[in-house]
Amino acid sequence: MRTSDDIVERVRNAISIVDVVSEHVRLRKRGRSHIGLCPFHTEKTPSFNVVEDKGIFKCFGCGEAGDVFSFVMKIEGLTFPEALAKLAKSAGIDYTPQQRSGEQTSEDKAEPLIGACREFAAFCYRALRADQGNSAMKYLLDRDFTEEILKKFGVGFAPDGNSSFLHSQEISDKTLQIYDQAGIISRSDNGEYYDRFRNRVIFPIINQTGRIVGFGGRILPGMNKELAKYVNSPETPIYHKSHILYGLFQAKESIRKLDYAIMVEGYADVLAVSQAGFENVIAAAGTSLTTDQLNLLRRYTKTIVLLFDADLAGKNAALRGIELALAADFDVSCIVLPVGEDPDSYLRKEGAEGFERQLAQKISFIETKARLLKEQGLFDSPEGAARAIRSLVETIAKVPDAIKQELYIRRIAERFQLMESTLLTELRKITGRERREDVRKRVESSQREEIASRQEKQFASHVIDIPPSRAELELLRTFLENAGVAYKAIIEIDFDISLIEHEYVKSIIFTCIRSYEENGEAPTVAILLEAFRDDDAVRKLIIDTSIAVEKISEEWENAELSTIQIEEKLAQSAHQSGVLIMSEVLEKRLNKLQQDIRQVKDEIEISKIMEDILATAQQIKDLKTLRMREAI
Repeated sequence: MRTSDDIVERVRNAISIVDVVSEHVRLRKRGRSHIGLCPFHTEKTPSFNVVEDKGIFKCFGCGEAGDVFSFVMKIEGLTFPEALAKLAKSAGIDYTPQQRSGEQTSEDKAEPLIGACREFAAFCYRALRADQGNSAMKYLLDRDFTEEILKKFGVGFAPDGNSSFLHSQEISDKTLQIYDQAGIISRSDNGEYYDRFRNRVIFPIINQTGRIVGFGGRILPGMNKELAKYVNSPETPIYHKSHILYGLFQAKESIRKLDYAIMVEGYADVLAVSQAGFENVIAAAGTSLTTDQLNLLRRYTKTIVLLFDADLAGKNAALRGIELALAADFDVSCIVLPVGEDPDSYLRKEGAEGFERQLAQKISFIETKARLLKEQGLFDSPEGAARAIRSLVETIAKVPDAIKQELYIRRIAERFQLMESTLLTELRKITGRERREDVRKRVESSQREEIASRQEKQFASHVIDIPPSRAELELLRTFLENAGVAYKAIIEIDFDISLIEHEYVKSIIFTCIRSYEENGEAPTVAILLEAFRDDDAVRKLIIDTSIAVEKISEEWENAELSTIQIEEKLAQSAHQSGVLIMSEVLEKRLNKLQQDIRQVKDEIEISKIMEDILATAQQIKDLKTLRMREAI
């Protein structure tokens, strides 16, 4: 049955697409549009546009586009009736989607588990405030938590014995299975169910849309010391701990407003910091900080203050968090509390004023890591200091922004009174290794695809009419002469091998790189011919180019050039060929963009294409400048 156009229009008019998208993407106003990082693919430069007055979105990076309904369908994996029902509910419009008999939606499957979590949270909330929760409530009040903060985070208590959740009601076998799937109860070896969170303070875990999906449970003081201090929900169909940040639902508006988040370690820390007035606080509870959690946080901010305990575990967590957040392109600073303190204990001693001072005195990730390395004694000897500083440079190498890298290098140079040039040389060595590893992985992936493609399409019988460009042939020649030298040369200019348009040349260079990575030396002509034994056209290209290599090598030998001089010439040739290939690809792209803009009428697309034209033109200009410098 077709959905009524009237209900669709009513919901569309009642809902702001900016508000809906903002629940998943951090948007900022630009002209008539709002822009942000696309939630449908990984990108560093915002290309996701939302036009509120037209009620549409479009990503110029991956091409995803649509209205508010298609956004919700895509982001949450819903059907159109499900998305319509969800948005209608948000708008306060009465609408119930009609389904075919026996059809079960994704929301239908999740709803019983979410309902079970909601039911358990409500039971624990009431139990904390009843007689059976007196000891738990006393423990929380003794830690100076107010009823207001306990209510804000839905804190409760899970009793044991006859008053437990499992024994306090009549439960059918079907319901038991739902509670088991939701991670609320467990099953023993003899097949009997029992409460997972018995006799513990309960911290409901709420996802960013406000639905309870899991729990953390803490034992009370004086209990059996052999018991784990915390028990967390297992992975369930609705709870994936690496994708959840504790407290984000309560903190997201404050994080948006202040444009930074405070990251602490545990549930109680979040409550304590939030109660002190710093509502932009979250925790990666139940797991170490993950990339998925950072991607979730990026919807609201790209600035993070890491606050960890002063014990060894806290310091190690700080180092892991620093490197992960930097790699995710966050601006990172840190607070290291005095020895023996955590955020909760510190606030009880020093209050909000003391915590405000800590925030004001937060230190850079460089200083944080330097202090931790000093505590380990690495700066007590020149050898240790060199290892420590190299470790700092390795951390900076994880920063994706090259300008930021140089600024951070300058800080280290000033901090340790070292030459910037020395540190930059070390940085280039490290980033070069990382780029080579990235290229190696891309080559392996592409090589697998190439082999599969040849097997499927009988590559040997395929004829490529367009010959390789002069730059492609020259790059191939350098690889056949010395794959290691050529490889290192193109890495220095961040050359992407996929830019090579001639498939035969690309296949041969892929094979050269793979052989060099595996064996540490350039493949011989015999090895290459064997690799392409069924591809006569490729074999011919290898032979023809190898002959040209031999002629040039003979000329170099007659000129009595040293091995180092020959390698320098090879590196220069590979470098120049790579730059020329990039220039040719960019020129083609510029021509295509200039043609596209003449055919587009949508002002948003025109604006985006114009930005691409300007950016591409600048890249071409930079490459031309580079070529001119090399010619001097």
